[in-house]
Parts: sequence; C-alpha cells; structure tokens
Amino acid sequence: MKTLFNLLLIYVVICFNLRANAQDFTERNKQILEMAENIKEYYIFEDVANQLSEKLKSEIELKTFESLTDKEFAKSLSSYLTINGNDLHFNVLYRPSQEEKKIVNEKEMLQKYDSINRQWNYGFEKVTRLDGNIGYIEYTGFPEGNKSAQQILDATMNFVSNTNALIIDLRNNQGGDGKMVKLFLSYFFENKIKLSEHYTRYNDKTIKHFTMQKVNGKKYLNKPIYILVNNKTISAAESLAYNLQQNKIAKIIGDKTYGAANPVKVFFIGNKYHLFIPISEEKNSITNTNWEHAGIDADVKINSEKALIKAQIIALENILKSNTKTELTETEIKEKILKLKEQL
Repeated sequence: MKTLFNLLLIYVVICFNLRANAQDFTERNKQILEMAENIKEYYIFEDVANQLSEKLKSEIELKTFESLTDKEFAKSLSSYLTINGNDLHFNVLYRPSQEEKKIVNEKEMLQKYDSINRQWNYGFEKVTRLDGNIGYIEYTGFPEGNKSAQQILDATMNFVSNTNALIIDLRNNQGGDGKMVKLFLSYFFENKIKLSEHYTRYNDKTIKHFTMQKVNGKKYLNKPIYILVNNKTISAAESLAYNLQQNKIAKIIGDKTYGAANPVKVFFIGNKYHLFIPISEEKNSITNTNWEHAGIDADVKINSEKALIKAQIIALENILKSNTKTELTETEIKEKILKLKEQL
C-alpha cells in the first residue's frame, strides 16, 4: 500500500511539473508573438519588419528560446534581433514588475527611471576645471530631459562657462533621451537652428527638431570644444557628437562610435520585459543622413583610453597659439604639454 501511495505521489508531482512547464512555455510563446507583432507594426523599415516578424514567429516551433531562463531569454533575444534585423538599436531588457498587474504605462516607467537617474546625478559623473582653465564634463548617460535633469545641465554649463576650452567625455555613454540631447546642444548655438528630421512609419509623420533659442544657463559659444568617444558611445551620445561635429563646433577625439542612430520606442511585454524597437529614421540637416551602422569617425583618431590626454594637449597648444590668458604662464603650459605627451 505504501509503495502504491509513493507511485501515486510521484505521478502527481510529474504531472504538476509538466503542467507548469507547459504554462511557462505558453507564456513564452505569447511573449514572442507579442514582440513579433510589435516589430511588424512599428519598426521603421517595413520590409525588414515583415521578414523579422515572421522569422521570430518561426522560432516558436523550433523551440529556440524554450529552455532559457527569463534573463537568458532577454539577452539572447537582444542579440537575435540586432543580428537578424541588422539594427543595433533593438534591445530586450528583463525588468520584472513586483506588482501583480501586467500593464505598465509610460508615466510609471519614467518615474522609476527618474529615481535611478537621480542617484546617478542625471549622468553628470564629473565636472571640473583642468590646468589651463579647460573645462571637463564626464557625461555617462542621457536621462529624460525633465526639470530635474535640466537643472543639473544648467548648473554644469554655468560652472564651465568661464573656461577657455571644453572637453566633453562621452566614452561609454550609451545614450538615452532625445530631448536631453536637444537641451544640451542648445548651449552651443547662438541662434535657433534645425538639427534634423525624424520620419516615423507607423503613423506616417515627419517631425523637425530644432535647438532652443534660450537656455537657463550661460551658452558656451565661440570657444574650442573637444568630444571624447569610443565604440561604446551610443545613440543619443552619438547624436550630440555628430551634430557638433557636422556644424564644425567641436572636434571628435578617440575611436569610431557604435553606430546606432534611429530613435526607439519601448514596449512593455507582460510584466517582465522592455522591448526597444527603432521606430523612426533620423536625417541630419547638413548631411541628410545619419551614423546608423557606420558610426562616427573621429577627427583625431587615437586609442580612446588616451583621448583625454590628447584633447588636453590640443587644447593647450591652441591656447598658446591664440595667446589666451590662463592661470599658467607660457613656460608652464609648454611644460604641461611635454608631460602630457610623455603619457601618450
């Protein structure tokens, strides 16, 4: 009798596990289908959208993602979409909600992200003054351009406003919000200018983007600007660098950038995933194109680890040539340049 009971118990456990696995697999299938439909409807390039959507659906029958954990699924699917869609802006993040409700709206997401951005000082990692009265901003990400982020930007630009040259360090900056790009760019143009146009397929709309005529801080005009980049300078960070480079306001120093230009929209899949889909195509007003896939070539090509040293050398040499007054004497500037060159 005891043996029979044990057999029944094993049978119940096996059935329960099989049913649980079936439910998990069904949930995974639904997630894949939802992602595929979103890609088909919203991805900027219609032919690629249709092909990628159908290919992704076919992976259900092939059970490509069946054995993966939720985290593994997100990582694997990100690679799958960037490779098969040939677009570096595709991304899937595993962001499980602790709440029972499945619908997460954009306002809630922005509130959660803002609390995180606040802890990182809205991307402004370091702001200082280097020898020769050279301003330096280490900027690690573009948060939503809300009031709090704007206040930090304004304070940062006020701090460097009296410097003779400015270095903006965008190495490892993986981008973020387009509004913050526009706010930042507005500090470097005396007048309002058109930056670019974005065409969005799903609603057939074209939006023109301009700098702002007025900013809350002091604009940084008619002084040398150097932007440090590497292959992890992505998206919004590339946009800042590209616009200043093409308008001949800044020189880019370092390695070629990542190459992700087209703006994205986030979609909430169940209560587990954030799916990022490129929904628009950007065209710069000067070049009538963008840096998608190509990345941005540096004006001064150098190992990005030494880009800051090189930028300081160039800035100090320019100060000497222009006879710009600094806290250093001419001899001290020359000595500083020699010491920096020894580090290259």
